[in-house]
Amino acid sequence: MREIYQKIPELIGAAQVGAYCTVVDTRGSTPQKPGSKLLILPDLQNIGTLGGGCVEAEARRQAIGLMQGGVPRLLEFQLDSDYGWDDGLICGGNMKIFIDLPKTRTEADMFTRLQELNVQKIPLVCATVVKSEQRGVEVGMKMLFPTNGERVGTLGDAALEAAVEKETGSILEKNRAGMFRATDGSASVFLEPLQPRPTLLIAGAGHVGQALCHLGNWLDFDIAIVDDRADFASTSRLPEADEIIIGDIATELQKYPINHLTYVVIVTRGHQHDESALHSVVESDARYIGLIGSRRKIKLIFDDLQEAGISTENLRRVYAPIGLDIHSKTVPEIAVSIAAQLIQVRNGGEEILRDARPIRMPTIKLEAV
Repeated sequence: MREIYQKIPELIGAAQVGAYCTVVDTRGSTPQKPGSKLLILPDLQNIGTLGGGCVEAEARRQAIGLMQGGVPRLLEFQLDSDYGWDDGLICGGNMKIFIDLPKTRTEADMFTRLQELNVQKIPLVCATVVKSEQRGVEVGMKMLFPTNGERVGTLGDAALEAAVEKETGSILEKNRAGMFRATDGSASVFLEPLQPRPTLLIAGAGHVGQALCHLGNWLDFDIAIVDDRADFASTSRLPEADEIIIGDIATELQKYPINHLTYVVIVTRGHQHDESALHSVVESDARYIGLIGSRRKIKLIFDDLQEAGISTENLRRVYAPIGLDIHSKTVPEIAVSIAAQLIQVRNGGEEILRDARPIRMPTIKLEAV
């Protein structure tokens, strides 16, 4: 999504029009959920996806037609056998896709500000009018509601803006996009939570750390990687890293500003480094802490940390052994299993994840995943 938000102001600055398509509402079984995006460029290349298949093809066809002097439009698709899908996409659900055509300087400034707020790690809700019969409220109007109290843009009506603002807290808390409908039915507004990009803090720049650096960047994490070996922690080996830190791993982790947007992965080159790294972060506010290793190694590390005064409650937060159990063997497979777990936690599935496969040990109950 970051690429889309960067591209829209560039297009407007060059006096070009792209079609900005967003899934805004779904019912039943659908190939994508609200918030999925596709930007069609003037050369008809795509950034993003709406789920592929006939839905995307039809939305793309209509969007291209609107790029030459058209106006924003809300499309609705019924995914059943009556529609005549030719790719087996008979899900039985319903999708609404909003085609926007941002072209004004005001819209460019809004998308630029959206990116600035994201860099500042400020959560926000982006509100877009997708349907309106209300005077002064035009389809395509947008407004940003950051948690810092700033308000950017307009929805065309102060009462509508106040009503939408009341919904933003719930939207951010659930981290799920949704539709807001005015009580009189005169307007529908798509509300999309835009959380700051989380940071993936990787302890260890070996083979697994290197592979995870690549995957994490692709999956929309800011990447910070720590190692005490300059030949491993280098830009040539880790071109996707946003920050490379060379120094004693435990010391650098203690100094790092870990918060609720930080996901820590410990994949150092040995038992002692893993233990000291975990000791440095286990009492932090990190959203996720994962430790690589066998169950025997993990038990030894946990026992040592308990003796050092780390509470059972803090140790229970650790995902160990790290990653989803996909019987991974190779380095890329291990990295994929870890990345999949990061996605599941980021998308709110950590409780299911933790309850899946508990490990029992003499002094502490470990929950494996």
